[in-house]
Amino acid sequence: MEIAARSSRPAWTCPTWLAPRFISDARFARAYDALGDQRRAKLKGLIADHFALTPPVQSHGAQCSQHFVSGLSRHACTMPRPFVLLLTDASLDAPALFLAALMPALCSGAGEVLVLRLGARPGQPNGPPDALLTACELAGQERVAAVSPTLALRLLSECAQSGLPGLVLYPDTPVLRRLFARPELRDQLDASALRLAPLRLPRALGLWRDSPGQYDPAVLEFLYGALAFEAGGATPGRRTGKSLNDATIKAAFSAFAAPRRDLLLVPEQRLSAGQGAARLVVGESHVGLWTWPELTPELFASLTQALGSAPAPLS
Repeated sequence: MEIAARSSRPAWTCPTWLAPRFISDARFARAYDALGDQRRAKLKGLIADHFALTPPVQSHGAQCSQHFVSGLSRHACTMPRPFVLLLTDASLDAPALFLAALMPALCSGAGEVLVLRLGARPGQPNGPPDALLTACELAGQERVAAVSPTLALRLLSECAQSGLPGLVLYPDTPVLRRLFARPELRDQLDASALRLAPLRLPRALGLWRDSPGQYDPAVLEFLYGALAFEAGGATPGRRTGKSLNDATIKAAFSAFAAPRRDLLLVPEQRLSAGQGAARLVVGESHVGLWTWPELTPELFASLTQALGSAPAPLS
């Protein structure tokens, strides 16, 4: 027997001292204008793809009671997390990586989503780049703050002491590992309900071209930043007279696709599930559509359970 009902979630309030660090509307507008129509269109396409992959969920929680033949009763309460902090540094400035973290958070039903970019003050050389700000603008994420490691430490400490089961997403980089390893914060995190989710940056990336005009290097640099791709097939700027059906090219592609990679970009006609050993294979029409394997739907929900023999009414 199974009985389900809705549940309300605890509320979280963003600290007032963080407000001066939020990016201004004027800075968002400058970033939007600076990016240009074509690059904005790329970001819009990625956002639409992520909405399709991770549709928005209900913002309320659910309670469920199950009674098994063995006599065991299970009472579970699942709720979207009261807040999600996306703590970034320069390693997550690439739109492909950033949107793959932001969009699941926005669609998770979390009470609040904050983007915190480590670096200088807004508008200074090391502040949030135009691509990141425009991606946030197009996705409807207006709460973006430029913070120093000291302020990030303060916010994380307050979140840990709030007693709420929030979530912190961050790229697993040396700078952020050192931040989370600070003794004064580590003890608070260990005793808190805060969940940390480090994102392992992709390291092995491959790209295959059937013709020199595929995968414009400028587009790849915009979407993936400094990530380096191992390239195979045709070389940009060179002519090739080989047919797509040539047996030699097919054998070369099979060998290129065989190694284990985090991401493999291929022409649409070569797209197939289980392509070689790559975790993620993406066709040219959706270039930039990265997904983090760490970001499962269960990560964005907090679960409490009661196990016993006697039925318990839902409250």
